Amino acid sequence: MRYWLTVIATMLSAVSVDAAPDAAEISAYRALIAQDLRLATTGYRLAFANRAFCEKKERNPGWVIHDVAQYSDMELAFAAFVFEEPVAVAAVVPSGPAALAGVNPGDGLAAIGEESLDLPDEAKEQPTYKRVMAVKALASRSLAASGQLPLTLLRNQQSIAITLEPPLVCASDFQVDTINKLDAGANGSIVRVTSAMMGYVADDGELAAVVAHELAHNLLSHRQRLSGVKRRKMQAVLATEIEADRLSVWLMANAGYDPKASLRFWERYGKQHGLGIFTEGTHLRWKKRVAIMQAEIDLMLRTEKTAGLLSPPLLIGG
Repeated sequence: MRYWLTVIATMLSAVSVDAAPDAAEISAYRALIAQDLRLATTGYRLAFANRAFCEKKERNPGWVIHDVAQYSDMELAFAAFVFEEPVAVAAVVPSGPAALAGVNPGDGLAAIGEESLDLPDEAKEQPTYKRVMAVKALASRSLAASGQLPLTLLRNQQSIAITLEPPLVCASDFQVDTINKLDAGANGSIVRVTSAMMGYVADDGELAAVVAHELAHNLLSHRQRLSGVKRRKMQAVLATEIEADRLSVWLMANAGYDPKASLRFWERYGKQHGLGIFTEGTHLRWKKRVAIMQAEIDLMLRTEKTAGLLSPPLLIGG
């Protein structure tokens, strides 16, 4: 701890002596975290609302954490954010478990349970987010074992003990990929959306459409299913894409998003980019995709809700 406080003091001294980062540079760093929070909020909302239908669940703290080592300009990182520990809370999902428990942006993560997070050597290893992934894994183990996440935080150089008790929600992590390409994907446990796609969506409804489609892949275990396919792989991928389109609008509706935002998004994207990133026969053209999702929306209008929710056929064996 003393080592890290010395590092902070040295960095702050350097910032004050040298030319301070300008407002535009600071805003650019903060914009990255704003994207992370927007995606985390959308993902948590979808995962929480549909938790009754998910086979695989986990306890999501509802936060964004970051490591000062992730940033290429450490002085700029200190100017833009608070780092009382190498790994700190960057943002909290509004009304999520961390926010409700009193965790604040800028809180330094000192320990989880009895395990200290003072691991300075890992900051030198690649990839630079390795320490964040290690902290996430430790948090997941604690939550899986007891349903609780006991934290020791550092706030204004004061140690604070807070215990999170997040509810079970649909299992998926949500990550922004900082590349300039319109893309999104899912690998079975993570939903990935690029910065370019985050900027392309017109509103929160369209972002929910992209995230719900990728979350649907994870909930339906498409990656695992495709791993065993030896023949007609293209047709198998196409079948999973159609299922993800179908399920996505149900997930959106249960989370309070207008499912017609999916229609708007895919029509706009299709007219502007054609197949774009969706090539080689693994995706339908946009008009057919929109027609399939419209059919699911029409089915939702004829479906009675149970406990205020629509039961997605693909998640209940339909």
